[in-house]
Amino acid sequence: MNALRKIPPDRLRAFSRRAFKATVYCALAAVVILVAAPNPSFRGAPAPGAQIITIAGVALLGIAALANLASLLAAVAAWINRSGLPAWTVVNVRLLRPLVVLFVVLGAGCAQLFIAADDVPLRTPDGYYPPAEWRTATPEAQGIDSEVLVALFDALEQKGLPIHSLHIVRYGHLVLDAYFHPFARDERHDVASVTKSITTTLVGLSLQRGALTGLDVPVYPLLSPAAPADARKQQIRLRHLLTTSSGLDCGYAPYEREMLAMVASPDWVRFALELPMREAPGSHFVYCSPGFHLLSALVSRSTGMATEELAHRALFGPLGISDVRWPRDPQGINQGAGDLQLRPTDLLKLGYLFLRHGEWNAQQVVPRQWIAQATQRQVDTTSSQRYGFGWWVSRDIPGMYQAAGRGGQRLIVWPAKDIVVAITGGGFDPVQIAPFLLRALKSNAALPANPDASGRLLARVRAVAMPRPAGRASSPLPSRASAISGLEFAMDPNPLGVRGMQLRFLDQSHAEARIRLRQAELVVPVGLDGAYRCGIDPASNDRVAGRGRWTGADQFTLEIDTIARINHFTVLVDFEGDQLRGRVSERAGLFGETLLSGRAGRGS
Repeated sequence: MNALRKIPPDRLRAFSRRAFKATVYCALAAVVILVAAPNPSFRGAPAPGAQIITIAGVALLGIAALANLASLLAAVAAWINRSGLPAWTVVNVRLLRPLVVLFVVLGAGCAQLFIAADDVPLRTPDGYYPPAEWRTATPEAQGIDSEVLVALFDALEQKGLPIHSLHIVRYGHLVLDAYFHPFARDERHDVASVTKSITTTLVGLSLQRGALTGLDVPVYPLLSPAAPADARKQQIRLRHLLTTSSGLDCGYAPYEREMLAMVASPDWVRFALELPMREAPGSHFVYCSPGFHLLSALVSRSTGMATEELAHRALFGPLGISDVRWPRDPQGINQGAGDLQLRPTDLLKLGYLFLRHGEWNAQQVVPRQWIAQATQRQVDTTSSQRYGFGWWVSRDIPGMYQAAGRGGQRLIVWPAKDIVVAITGGGFDPVQIAPFLLRALKSNAALPANPDASGRLLARVRAVAMPRPAGRASSPLPSRASAISGLEFAMDPNPLGVRGMQLRFLDQSHAEARIRLRQAELVVPVGLDGAYRCGIDPASNDRVAGRGRWTGADQFTLEIDTIARINHFTVLVDFEGDQLRGRVSERAGLFGETLLSGRAGRGS
């Protein structure tokens, strides 16, 4: 204490000021470095120099914390020497704790950077491209841990996640080939907005052919003979649709209301073109599905063939993809934003094509330059990912990108690990299984064989493909069941277009639901013992499943799973006299809760 009192207060204040400035400069520099540096925290995927850059940023945080502490101590010493506390002392006190906490937390993370890194180089691609069937291998042979994948299957079962298929290809080998009942092998699956990534790929092929002249070509003159009333629409370029930054007033409402309104309209392209403007093109990323239908229209009109025809000739055909269903609008334009149906293993082929930079069997199917542009950041978003041309680009894992659709549809490509993952589902978030996939990826080299774990994994794959046993014993039906069985309820006008509903109770374990829509009738077998019953929907020829239970004397809960078409509806129905009131929800995010009402009349 006596030594401190011998130091002139002015010198202490000057030292405190310099230390405070060092604190600010070091902290700012650390923030810039840590924000700008690629994230190296995922096993085996550090960007070049990312580890050193991150450690440098953390070191600067440590220096800032020490400088801040020195500034605070000097200020207190000056105060002891009967000098007033400097103005920056309050800032010193407020900064000290967060600086120390950040340094400790990030410093602990840095200790794992070099341990987690895989020092084995990637294998050189061997020129393999799958014919009709993929070649297979055990996960360990391709550096993947079967034990972790078994744990993933355990988690899927415990959480009851509605996943339909999961496929992993590494180094050109199919190491996981899983189908979850009721979805079945060799079935097509709706890939939802993964369609957008395929539509933009066909735009790239149209540019290559010269049918479209460039990314900055104006859109409206190509699609409409009349000039738009809003002059800002004349400024919408092809690149704005590709990056969904058109400026149209679209994508701000929940549940993609513009998309649902578009598909209910008689002319989808006209509907999209007539959407009002909200801001100048290129201002912001806003997820607008009708804009991707405009891209499909541009492909069709510029090439003189349907989007699907171009796909078969120039994209699907070279890859051996033939089992495709791609719905069209009333004018014959393929739906550019969604609803494309593919087999999961064919979806894998598209990801593998991108992994191999557009090459397939020595043929450059998609221009290498287009793939590089499409899968790198073109626009920032408000989410944890950036956006390219129809592809989502990871902020956290350098080089990883994905095509994504509602309900759990994903096509993930990670060139730094030579891996492709395809996922389909009926209403879940694949983020829930991502930690398992990252943990399973152990090395760029083969792991020691683990026949016990790989055998248990194969057994789990076989088990999940089988129907589940009944969840509960059948209960006697309430008197209401016989009273309404076979009655058709004429529905009041509603947003879903449901015009009629009928339930037939065949016995204690089986029932049948008929849902009459605007242009079709959905017929669903219904299990009453907790197990789904599967059947064929006569309107679409697709498989559909249903189950139901009486949750009260006059209340019935009906679940309808359209399986490969993603949607899973829950209808909670209350009966009172000859009236029906219901609440409909959809698990995969198609729409929010919707109310129904109707009155009974004897059906045929």
